[in-house]
Amino acid sequence: MTERTMAKADLVTSAVLIVFSVAVTVNSLAMPSMAGRGESRFSDPGVVPTFLGIMTFLLSMTMLLRSIRRGAAKSFAEDRGKLDGIDRGQWTRIGITVGLAVLYALLLGKVWFPLLTFLFVFVFVMLFEYDFKAPLAGQWKKALFAAILAVLTAASIFLVFQYLFLVNLP
Repeated sequence: MTERTMAKADLVTSAVLIVFSVAVTVNSLAMPSMAGRGESRFSDPGVVPTFLGIMTFLLSMTMLLRSIRRGAAKSFAEDRGKLDGIDRGQWTRIGITVGLAVLYALLLGKVWFPLLTFLFVFVFVMLFEYDFKAPLAGQWKKALFAAILAVLTAASIFLVFQYLFLVNLP
């Protein structure tokens, strides 16, 4: 990716993240408070999401300003109507990623969480790392890596939420 396309990508990404972070912060602040029960304000369920929303906003603003300084706005004006530097393969990868994420979201609550998360991570890694043109015998390490990563990811997320945060996952 060239410096010019990176600045444009940063501009778009930062704008999306700013909108997302504002939505997260507003919704987190609207969560119920534990203060009415005599608990500390720091035990509210919205404390961590609010903090993450604010930090994402600040970091996104930094990225936005950096991309503007690098001439991203000017590049967009000059390249109006062109698909500069984006090939069909990149759009395919974006489509696969969005499709897997949507499928994961649709199946969440219908399939046991650790199994669904294992399958999501395993399939994601295999689709992006496995060379479908090469023989299977030479790629067993990629499949093993994907399986180990998927098991560790699913188990760690499940255990952290279940036993550290005391949140029952679907």
